[in-house]
Amino acid sequence: MFVDASVLSAMMTDEEEARNFAARMQAETTRMTSPLAAAQAAIEVAARLGLPAADAGDAVRTFLELMNIQLLAIPPRAAFLAIETHGRYGEGRHPAALSLNDCMTYACARYYRQALLFKSEGFAQTDIETA
Repeated sequence: MFVDASVLSAMMTDEEEARNFAARMQAETTRMTSPLAAAQAAIEVAARLGLPAADAGDAVRTFLELMNIQLLAIPPRAAFLAIETHGRYGEGRHPAALSLNDCMTYACARYYRQALLFKSEGFAQTDIETA
């Protein structure tokens, strides 16, 4: 499964859906995310909890290790998959209104052939396989 930043930040800030996400992740042996998603999650956690960005980054790193979520490189091919994704589902083009970060997450999940675990309603309006 490929884990979106929205799920990471929801779990780390103990949002209402956190336990549901944890249960869904527990059922999967393969868990991965991208450096972009980790950075985005750290920024969101820092803002929500009033932490310095560096401390939130350390917390995300520790969380990924504890949850056994691999941090994988963004492959060069993902750039072109993200462009295609934006053309189909991007802001101003489709009701899903995926941002550039969302398009990269979608592209990485597709590239690594993983279902996507997400919180965002936008992904639900695409053809991405849901974890």
